[in-house]
Amino acid sequence: MKSDCIVIGAGYSGLAAASLLAKQGFSCTLLEKHTAIGGCASFFRRMKFSFDVGATTLSGVQKHQPLGKLFDVLQISPELKQLDPAMIIYLDDKKIIRYQDKKQWIQEAESHFGKKGQAAFWNEIYAIDNAIWQLMDKNPEFPPSNIKDVFTIASRLSNIKALPLLVQLFRPMDILLEKHGLHHNALFKRFINEQLLISTQSFSDSAPIVTGAMGLAYPSETYYPIGGIVKPAQLMLDSFRKHNGTLIMKEEIVKIKNTSSGEYAVYTAKGNEYTCTYLISSIPIWNLSDITSDSTIHPKAQSYAESFPKAWGAFTVYFAVESDFMPQSVYNQVHTKSTIPHCEGDSFFMTYSMSDDIKKAPQGWHTITISTHTEASQWFDIPQDIYEQKKQETLTFIMNEVHRIFPELEHAPKEYIEAGTPVTFAHYTGRHRGFVGGIPHSVETGFLGLPRNNDGLQNFYHIGDTAFPGQGTPAVIMSAMNAVQKIVKHNHTVI
Repeated sequence: MKSDCIVIGAGYSGLAAASLLAKQGFSCTLLEKHTAIGGCASFFRRMKFSFDVGATTLSGVQKHQPLGKLFDVLQISPELKQLDPAMIIYLDDKKIIRYQDKKQWIQEAESHFGKKGQAAFWNEIYAIDNAIWQLMDKNPEFPPSNIKDVFTIASRLSNIKALPLLVQLFRPMDILLEKHGLHHNALFKRFINEQLLISTQSFSDSAPIVTGAMGLAYPSETYYPIGGIVKPAQLMLDSFRKHNGTLIMKEEIVKIKNTSSGEYAVYTAKGNEYTCTYLISSIPIWNLSDITSDSTIHPKAQSYAESFPKAWGAFTVYFAVESDFMPQSVYNQVHTKSTIPHCEGDSFFMTYSMSDDIKKAPQGWHTITISTHTEASQWFDIPQDIYEQKKQETLTFIMNEVHRIFPELEHAPKEYIEAGTPVTFAHYTGRHRGFVGGIPHSVETGFLGLPRNNDGLQNFYHIGDTAFPGQGTPAVIMSAMNAVQKIVKHNHTVI
């Protein structure tokens, strides 16, 4: 089967790239290993209940931001509810409310962490966040992945005011905390580090100021997608099909080769062969390295896989609960009394379906998804009884913490209490070692060495969370839009 473009993986980035390419008139085939779209933002059903695979938020939907631009181009309108407060954080005996309004949030932060430095720190965080979104809107090269990108960004007169931000790509968030006299505020640093972990996959001593600011500011504008995080993805798929795109499910890629005519040939476990001019891969770099040994892609893919051997795994909990109780926000971060067994963070993130969202649960019921960070390798290659014991210990601890914070749920009827580990994610998504969230942002690794959208390989593009690491859905959409822009530009040049 021959297409102009093949997109590998029907997660958010793959769907975005495929739908945009199809709308541009390219013949496009989208190949997905699983039986459902969405990737790490997918869902599963248990009878009358629908669960998000991961506890995640939706943001970046303003008109100048990635999802907002995508929705506008595709002319789709997901059913979203803007949240205020955007998130609730439970830290020790404190209930910290992340208000949408900046002034209101600063007052809230001062009431919990003291007035010293809070206003100046958060004003700078929001200013950096705003400037970065504007910079990315005008510069598809951002964040820069090589020296050429840096000079291209620097050469645009409209970027002169934003040039100082480039320096902040290489400075850790701790420097900003120290600047505002907050580096010795232990409670505030605990708060900041757990917020950074769920957004940039790293802590204040290594998270770059730029991406750290984006991670800390995003709760100012979060949305709840009615029916689950997969619903916007389904609208992307509808647009893709409307423009004659072809989605083929249950097609696991086992080999990619270059053809004698300069095209790419993609082979699947079912023995099918697909060829294309442009190949767009949304699978992680580690998986890409495994299937490209016979292609020109392999040296770069292998180099990246070796340079970034580790990423985070997720431990997840799912259950349905019958209760009239509705928390103040559907998004909640719970700081635990002690370290979660077999996990790395001291908090977990919980999403709670809205009372009127009958697409996720019947009236009177809610579905809950909980995620926390875990070191992936500890869950593999161990005896089954040890694996089940660790899984049960972690599940029990998290459920006890849920009941501590939300006593209204302790004795409420529950169904389908289940847990997932990196082994679960590896099984269902095919992601190497169950890695999620991409490559952690770090000043140690540096942005110039991170995997690029295009590495000079003819007609090959890499998108997804290991092309523009972390930051969740907005970032993977941005990586897809940048790749499509380059393909369209190249195609017009060729023509």
